[in-house]
Amino acid sequence: MFVTRNVYQLSGMRGFGISGANVFLLLDDSITVVDAGLRGRSANILNQVRRLGYKPSDVAHIILTHHHADHIGSLAELKKATGAKVMAHPTDAPYIDGTLPQPGPARPKWLSKMASPFGRMWATIPAKVDKLIDDSEELPMLGGIKILHTPGHTLGSISLLLPQEKLVIVGDLLTHRFRLSMPSRLFTVDIGQEVKSVKRLAGLDFNIIAFGHGRPIRREARDAVTGFAQRLETKHKV
Repeated sequence: MFVTRNVYQLSGMRGFGISGANVFLLLDDSITVVDAGLRGRSANILNQVRRLGYKPSDVAHIILTHHHADHIGSLAELKKATGAKVMAHPTDAPYIDGTLPQPGPARPKWLSKMASPFGRMWATIPAKVDKLIDDSEELPMLGGIKILHTPGHTLGSISLLLPQEKLVIVGDLLTHRFRLSMPSRLFTVDIGQEVKSVKRLAGLDFNIIAFGHGRPIRREARDAVTGFAQRLETKHKV
């Protein structure tokens, strides 16, 4: 589906994601891919690139919202097929380039320890991160993309604010499968940081919000996030 005229979302029924997590194509003179889905899904992504009238070589950049396997599983395949430059936050980059192994469940601690021998289940193929991007950095695509460091789900999670599109892409900061909600606590490293990041998001100027999991909110999105942030603040007292 087209989220805006220049932003295309690859997703399955009800936005659950044909590629594990939703994948976004930012359409400009070249294409920027946001997240890369599960392993083995690069063909799906590149087929859609062709349907939109582009070639795989037109994919110039891949921006990763965080390091989890359902967001970077096809990264190595996609990078090899396109030659695109990969961008990610410096805190999450070691999990992407293979310096550190994918950690699996973050909580509770007993489950994390018990699951560690099964790390191959969420292992990913390492891929080089060509550019480290951090808070408030501006990228030139689609009239400018502002990088927001929104930690909590992972410590290096980022969101992308596209002022020209009145859009924010939030990765797994929030989800919207049936209603606006927090991401899985099982894989969220720091709930307190997550709440603070949601509160920061509520202070931005946007009309549309798109998620790693779920359908976008295209109308009054900021009001929806503001109300949700207020409920979180009451619940968590952060």
